[in-house]
Amino acid sequence: MREGRKLLEYKDLQVHVETTPNTELKEHLYSTVLGTPGGLRYIHCSLEDRLHAPGENYFMYLHKQDKMLGSVGFVGRHTETAGVRHDSWLIRYFSIKAPMRSVPKAERKKNSADTREGRPTVLGRFVKPIFKEPSQLRPDEDEQGPAIIYAFIEEKNIQSYNFSVQMGMECLGEAVGFPFSRLWPKHSARIERLPREEEQDMLALIRDFYSDHVLFVSDPLFRDGHYCVIREKGKVVAGLQYYPITWVIKDFGGAFTNRVMKVLGKTAFVKRRANPDNFRLLAYDGLYCAPGKEDVLYELMEGVLAREKCYMALLEMDKESGLYSLLRRKKRFGLLYRIFGEFKARVMATFIRMPGEAVAEIKRKPFYIPTYDNS
Repeated sequence: MREGRKLLEYKDLQVHVETTPNTELKEHLYSTVLGTPGGLRYIHCSLEDRLHAPGENYFMYLHKQDKMLGSVGFVGRHTETAGVRHDSWLIRYFSIKAPMRSVPKAERKKNSADTREGRPTVLGRFVKPIFKEPSQLRPDEDEQGPAIIYAFIEEKNIQSYNFSVQMGMECLGEAVGFPFSRLWPKHSARIERLPREEEQDMLALIRDFYSDHVLFVSDPLFRDGHYCVIREKGKVVAGLQYYPITWVIKDFGGAFTNRVMKVLGKTAFVKRRANPDNFRLLAYDGLYCAPGKEDVLYELMEGVLAREKCYMALLEMDKESGLYSLLRRKKRFGLLYRIFGEFKARVMATFIRMPGEAVAEIKRKPFYIPTYDNS
């Protein structure tokens, strides 16, 4: 018998919503190869913490009898845009575990919107009401306020992109992710972990740094005491949050690279830095840089790698953000950046009862992209 609330039912199909990931979903995610063909492909081994992200977590499952066919995860947070308080729902872990048939043509004709959006899957048919009213995810939710539903979808992930279009989402911009690596990361004696009592002051600096972004969220920051800073004359001039991650790499993204790694991967030097069966890296989040202190930020990023005995970190941000421009001035991202390049994703969103001025601001400004939610 399924746990959680039953939202919808259609013939022998049912949709349930739960606040925690079930065992079947975990097993599926831990065996799913992420990335896109022709690029870096890997299995994420550090998902447990991410599945319980700060905010409201809801997992929708489509079942046929007791078999899970697909799932969609939502993280809900309260945000403010242009003076309007609203819900922000980030989509994560969209997956189709089994082949999904399309809605029969005769039934599609009953709904002209479905016809315009192509061939909607049964999963899409069930999820679409939630995209029109996400407050249904909450038990006994009566208030129906303004909201945005958004997602970051890899450029080559056609299946997820088509699904988002069927749900009425539009592309608002482009996000980029890229590696920062050092084969011999240098230690910096100036790096320190931010004391707990200084977190609110640091948060004020970070908020100001991202004041020209929309949908800023601070929930993941300062986790596990992993916010590091460098000071000059007693003032913080650079800061970042890091999260340890482990991958199992299935494909380095090219036949030549795979052959090279197969040979060199047996050496102690390479295996310590890029072991495909236990690839350790960091995700950087909440970066802060005082004006003119780009070199210090690079010192911090490299020094944290050295402290954690890692050789690569992952960064993600809006392509139109000032941070992206700031980092690209130096573009000292390391060897792995030259090998893998940048990973691009579409910023997809749909609005529910959002006032025009809030929608205009979201479309005009870059998104704040928490690496925590997307790594």
